[in-house]
Amino acid sequence: MSPDGTPEKGRRTEPAKPTSPGADAEETAVECPNCHATSVGDVPFCGACGYDFVTGVVPEEPEEDEDPGPRPTTMQAAEPHEAYIDPRRDADDIELPTSPEEVALDPADLPLRPEVPPPTPPTAGQEHVAHELPHTRPPSRLENAEWVAEIWVDHGWHATRESDQPVPPAGEPEVVPLTTDNVVIGRTNIARGLHPDLDAGTDAGVSVRHAQLTSDGERWWIEDLDTSNGTYVSTVGLPLPTEPIERGLRVLIDEDDRVYLGGWTRLMLRRRA
Repeated sequence: MSPDGTPEKGRRTEPAKPTSPGADAEETAVECPNCHATSVGDVPFCGACGYDFVTGVVPEEPEEDEDPGPRPTTMQAAEPHEAYIDPRRDADDIELPTSPEEVALDPADLPLRPEVPPPTPPTAGQEHVAHELPHTRPPSRLENAEWVAEIWVDHGWHATRESDQPVPPAGEPEVVPLTTDNVVIGRTNIARGLHPDLDAGTDAGVSVRHAQLTSDGERWWIEDLDTSNGTYVSTVGLPLPTEPIERGLRVLIDEDDRVYLGGWTRLMLRRRA
């Protein structure tokens, strides 16, 4: 440009660029027709609400009912018995179960337990006599004393069993008072929380719930609880039994009878001396 302000020939001229900081921004500012927020620059979406400047689509707002809330962490999900509390809720808003029906466990969560018949004497069709009863009874058995069970380790019975488990040494029997008229014989299972009334100890041939004793106060019956190894009954003076008692029958046992089960367990009932 010449000193007098006229453009010189042969030289291109360009308009002056703005020097103020906001002059260029005001020319590219776009107002969102949805939320009326101002977006600066050539952007396809509104930074405030997500409105699409190209297609004109308004974003849908999530409904409050569809908000699943925070998810449990990996540690909480691995512990199903621990309650996961939504941090958005106050502790006073949480209703805890109070009635027996509300606090009862789901039957599906309980360990499977075989059905045990009620502690009542069998009917005539259910009763079975293991052997011929004696005609006379010893005087000691005429006393109305309490009943006890003797649990023995019988090496003779173990010799007839196909068991690789080492048999413990034979010794004095374990004497257990019978305080109820319904007694379950078996082995303790800590994992399932099962504790029988008469524990066969380490005899792996005895099921967790193997057999059940039922009494009317004067007599005792035994029933096999559908076990794989069976329950056997014999008496003094007779050889060891070879056939288990029939499942589903309650067999009357006498005070001199022996009940065999598992790999070495022998059970006897008697009145306390």
